[in-house]
Amino acid sequence: MPSDADRSYQVVLIDYDEALFAPMGFEADMLARAGARWETHQLRTPEEVVEVARDADVIAVQSVRPLLTREVLAQLPRCRCTIRAGAGYDSIDYEAATELGIMVCNTPTYCTDDVADHAVALMLAAVRHVPRLDAAMRRGRYARELARPTRRVAGTTLGIIGLGRIGSTTARRVRGWEMTVLAYDSYVGPDEAEPLGVTLVSLEELLRRSDFVTVHCPLTDETHHLLSFEQFAMAKEGLILVNTARGPIVHEEALVKALEDGRVWAAGLDVTEEEPLPADSPLFRFDNVILTPHISANSPEAREDLYRLICEVSSEVVQGRIPPFVVNPEVLDHLRQP
Repeated sequence: MPSDADRSYQVVLIDYDEALFAPMGFEADMLARAGARWETHQLRTPEEVVEVARDADVIAVQSVRPLLTREVLAQLPRCRCTIRAGAGYDSIDYEAATELGIMVCNTPTYCTDDVADHAVALMLAAVRHVPRLDAAMRRGRYARELARPTRRVAGTTLGIIGLGRIGSTTARRVRGWEMTVLAYDSYVGPDEAEPLGVTLVSLEELLRRSDFVTVHCPLTDETHHLLSFEQFAMAKEGLILVNTARGPIVHEEALVKALEDGRVWAAGLDVTEEEPLPADSPLFRFDNVILTPHISANSPEAREDLYRLICEVSSEVVQGRIPPFVVNPEVLDHLRQP
């Protein structure tokens, strides 16, 4: 009987976005060089995950659905690392993985430029009313009045919630736009913000001063409904809100109320609390709300970067090394052994 040292390691992708982020095709060859087999599946339930990935050493998940729960992880005895194919890792039970000695990794660098670009696109489209003007033209209406109200971007203030990779890149994108740029991020210091031309402030000050607010923080217990009724009530009147991070960071009911009373003048949302957005969502009532279907990460370059990162992290794990992008470093003193 072969020993554990002789067995082929297994890397399993348990689901993926077929429309935009299907595997590239190079993954099996890349992982074979590290002594691992590559498998892909489209699993939809925790029970399927346990059945298919029971012998996996590394499990990658792309969906934001909670497939890697405490109950599932406890039934995967060989798993030493989970990889979120994306920046946010809220679809993996972080605490359970840490207790079980399983590393949690993400792929935070694959779509930084793309998401920052999309945030800027939503901001400009909102302030210039591009979607509704285009829609009117296509219906045969030369409706120039729909261009009101608007404002000049120069001289306004942009507030960035979350000054990590994407938030920092967004700040760099607007250099030269003659904007004041503020940021709220309790994990970033002035030494990191000042080179970007960004002033760190409290969330309350950011909301009171900003004409535009763009959200780039991860979804955690701390940031769930970070923007709710109280926060919108204190915001500068006429705020334009952009969210390309996670839908539940913004309390949707509170946003609808703020849109109705004019406190929020317009919004650009790539993410919503429920995805896909239900057909009866009140957000569809507003022609000053721009909606895109969670696609801000999309580009051919991002897709290739994503799968190379998954393979690089997996290769390190199966060769007994600590991979990059471990988001639960406290696990390193009690790692599950192969």
